[in-house]
Amino acid sequence: MKIKVVVPVSTNKWNEIIREQYEECKDPETVIDIINIEKGPESITSIYDDAWAELFTIREAERAEEEGYDGVILYCGMDPALEATKQALSIPVVGISEPSLHLAYQLGKKLAVVGPGGPKVDTDKNYATFGDKGRYGLPAPISRRYGVTIERPVLDIFDKMDEIKKGMLEAAKKAIQEDGADIIYAGCGALIEPVQYLQENLDVPVIANSAVALKTLEMIIKLGLCQSKIAFPKPPKKKRLM
Repeated sequence: MKIKVVVPVSTNKWNEIIREQYEECKDPETVIDIINIEKGPESITSIYDDAWAELFTIREAERAEEEGYDGVILYCGMDPALEATKQALSIPVVGISEPSLHLAYQLGKKLAVVGPGGPKVDTDKNYATFGDKGRYGLPAPISRRYGVTIERPVLDIFDKMDEIKKGMLEAAKKAIQEDGADIIYAGCGALIEPVQYLQENLDVPVIANSAVALKTLEMIIKLGLCQSKIAFPKPPKKKRLM
C-alpha cells in the first residue's frame, strides 16, 4: 500500500514530525511519501491562506494518482481542497479533520477544540465556535479554548513547545470542568507533541487527527472502498489555465 501525504504549505518544517509519527503507527506494509506544495502560503491560519493553497494541493493530489499511489492524505486541519480533490481523484483521499471529527462524535457527545491562539486572543475567555456548524454533517463543538498567546500560532510552535503544551492542558481542563466537554480535539496537524501531552495528562479521549487520518485511509484502502462518484462526480474536461 502506497500513500502520498500532501502538506499544503510551502515549507517542509513539519515533514519530519509527520514522518516520525506515521512510521510509528502505520501498518507494516504501508509505504508513505510526504511532500509539500512548491507554491502557496507557508502556513494556513485563515480562509485566505486556504484559498491560496487549494489549487496547488489539488495538482499534487492528481499527480499522486498518476504516479500509482493507493490513496492521499491532505495534511492540514482546515482540510483545504478536500471536496474538490475527492471529485478529481478515483483513489481515496482524506483530510485530517473530517475523519477525526467523525471519530470524536463516536467516542463522546460534547467536543471542545483547544489550541494556541494569536496575539489578540484572551486566553481566559471561552470562545464559541463559529463557522463549523453542520460541516461534515456534524454538530459544532461546544467551545474553543486557547491555552497560550503566541505571535504566529503555527509557525512559532517549535520555539515555544513547552509553553504551548502547558497552556493547552489548562485550556482542555477548563473545557472539561467549565464547558462540560467529554472529548478534546486539537484541530491543527502541527500539534502532534501537544496532543500526546494532553493524552498523557487527561482522563478523557484526546483525538490525534494525524494518526486518525492515516488509519482511516489504510482501512478504506484495505476494504476496497473509495469516495462515491455520485456524491463527488468527476469534473468535466475543459480548458483550465494557470
